Amino acid sequence: MFRRFLLLALAVLFVLAGLPAGAQTERAIDVIKVSGPLDERMIDFAISTIEEVGPTSQLIIIQLDSPAALTRRLGELLGAVQDPPAPLAVWVGPETAVAYGGSVWVLGAAAIRLAAPGVKIGAAEPVHFGERQLMPSVWGDRASLQDAGLIDGRTTVEAPIEGVVDEVQPSLSNVVLSLQGRSLGFEGDVERILDITETFDDNGVERRRPITTRFHEQGFVDRALRLSLSPAIAYLFLLVGLSVAAFEFYAAGVGVAAAVAVLTLFLSGYGISVLPVNWWALGLGVLGLGLYLFDFQRIQLRIASLLGTVAMLIGARYFVHEPPQLSMAWWSAILIVLAIALFFLFAMTTVVRARFSTPTIGRQHLIGKRGTAETAIAPDGVVLVDGARWKANSGRASGIEPGDQVVIAAVEGITLEVDPAE
Repeated sequence: MFRRFLLLALAVLFVLAGLPAGAQTERAIDVIKVSGPLDERMIDFAISTIEEVGPTSQLIIIQLDSPAALTRRLGELLGAVQDPPAPLAVWVGPETAVAYGGSVWVLGAAAIRLAAPGVKIGAAEPVHFGERQLMPSVWGDRASLQDAGLIDGRTTVEAPIEGVVDEVQPSLSNVVLSLQGRSLGFEGDVERILDITETFDDNGVERRRPITTRFHEQGFVDRALRLSLSPAIAYLFLLVGLSVAAFEFYAAGVGVAAAVAVLTLFLSGYGISVLPVNWWALGLGVLGLGLYLFDFQRIQLRIASLLGTVAMLIGARYFVHEPPQLSMAWWSAILIVLAIALFFLFAMTTVVRARFSTPTIGRQHLIGKRGTAETAIAPDGVVLVDGARWKANSGRASGIEPGDQVVIAAVEGITLEVDPAE
């Protein structure tokens, strides 16, 4: 009986899960979070979400925080923003947000353009870093951007900017309340009045609040991949992956370090494949790490390590150098190189000592012990001492044959000097 009830409950949940969002709420505001550089994954997410929520949404708000566009498919997103299935606003926020490059054009494509006080916008060109430059027409002759000095320059938003930012609102709730009752031209000549708040009773006082709000952001996998769209993170993951791979080689462990190396190199590879990377700077960074390994292999710190530090530092600074849209500050480059240097100085050194010093500790106690020759010692061979096989050598005239007893006279590295036992 219980099993039948459980199966019935699961069936009901399955049916409910398959219902469209509109079946759960008739009136809703949809907030689409668009943050980080606009690559193809983010553009696909934004467009598909706009199309999905359009039939049931009273208002779509794109919460924008993006320093650059990385693909010419930006034009598809501009088209979706210009001709949405529901009223759409773009809000650059919160106050730490930026809108540079292609993001400025996304802001301009919207019918309602808002920003939080303190956000930075501008650097409108290059529009994107795709294969071919795209020049959107949403700003007409670009006069508004030029008048505001936002083609090459940037500004901090404190008040509306004519033709660029219509209103300044500090939060999403303020955005919603400011748009309530606004008349919009929608679907041709049809006028639509935004009704996006509801009345509620607050201890006998009638107040208004936003209707149900649905928030949309990318899934875990997409967010993990997009970590490496920051030049600093992509460069750090590259050097960390190569360093940890070297660590695994020396440590000869169970593969945990190897798994970390594979993961970080994979994430770095995604960033490198999408970002406008300066390949000479990438090669310089890898060369610098190679110089570290060269000195490390000889267990010394010399000129190669110093040159490696300089190479990695310059490689970091110019890994992606498209200021202000995409670039790495000197302090970020210094922190990354410092982290790699400390890793080699402490972690790698400790591992090598633990691995290669163990066989040499306590060998002197073998002197005077007896063993058995497994092969003829003439002058080199193999002896068995305390159940362990050792390389051995002796004088050419020793006459030691397999099975003879020997005495260890000295230890040279991993080779035993033996004499015939009396």
